[in-house]
Amino acid sequence: MRRTLPLVALALAVAVGCATTQPAQVAWPAPPAKERVRLVRTLASETDLEGPWARFWRRLAGVEAPVRMYHPVGVAVTPDGDLVAVTDQGLGQVFLFDMLESAVRTLTKETLGGEPVGVAFENETVWVAVPSRKALLAFDRKAKPLRAIELPDVERPTGIAVDAEKGLVYVSDTSSTAGEGHSVHVHGLAEGEHRSAIGKKGSGPGELYFPTFLHLSLDRLFVADTMNARVQEFTTEGELVRQYGERGDRFGFFDKPKGLATDGYGNLYVVDSFFSVVQIFNREGRLLLFFGGRGDSPGFLSNPSGIAIDGKNRIYVTNGLNFRVEVYQLLNTTAADSQLQGAAASLQ
Repeated sequence: MRRTLPLVALALAVAVGCATTQPAQVAWPAPPAKERVRLVRTLASETDLEGPWARFWRRLAGVEAPVRMYHPVGVAVTPDGDLVAVTDQGLGQVFLFDMLESAVRTLTKETLGGEPVGVAFENETVWVAVPSRKALLAFDRKAKPLRAIELPDVERPTGIAVDAEKGLVYVSDTSSTAGEGHSVHVHGLAEGEHRSAIGKKGSGPGELYFPTFLHLSLDRLFVADTMNARVQEFTTEGELVRQYGERGDRFGFFDKPKGLATDGYGNLYVVDSFFSVVQIFNREGRLLLFFGGRGDSPGFLSNPSGIAIDGKNRIYVTNGLNFRVEVYQLLNTTAADSQLQGAAASLQ
């Protein structure tokens, strides 16, 4: 009995230590401005869902730590935030973080048939774009394969956005320098038939050059027109509505815009992988705020790509060269804040 006491005491010390240690708060904008975006956690492997006791006993038993993400790119989340899907281009896998079961399931490169990029949800069905296969693959939340949509008309399928209500899926064709793709294709979800295409190769209004990530919101399609250094907003029928940003090195401008998402107030979030920041615009295209910035500390970014926002305004950003997903919370914000006139006003 005496021999077990030190072990139990050590277990309690580790558990209590894990439960009480509080990391320094990381938030934007800096004081004395009102806090708007706060880092709440990071996700990299199943260890991030473990409780202190589970972690302690796993280490005590000498069980190897689960595989960690290596280069996360795309991310999607269910409205309730109970399932987070992340594509990892480095490992060629998809990580499914089941927050209800505190478990992580993976789709292997062998199952996918290539490296995944874009990911989106149709209710609880996970859709994954696999460029080398020229296909979209569907899985359930337990990682069971459901079906596939072949994309013979798309040179390099990358981004994906799903309209479950209308039964449509939008796929960006990132193509190549010599290719003529550079557009967004619309397919039926049920049969996979090609319905239409939006945009063409070029740099003029409504034209695209290396489009990557997509996002649907309120009958609008947002396209990261990456190599034109802008975001374009279309109606879901393909009519150009407006442009966000242009090439430049100031806030409100872009170098390599990629991931796109909207919060509960309709504001547009744009990830710039080169500048390693996320910029927030209202629906009139005015810059409201930015967060992130280059670094390897929690909350800071290095070559970020994807972004998703759940129904509680939690923001998930793939932090590529930091090998994790950052999870932030939008705070102290109302619909009226979206009408502020530009970035300076939002920091008051």
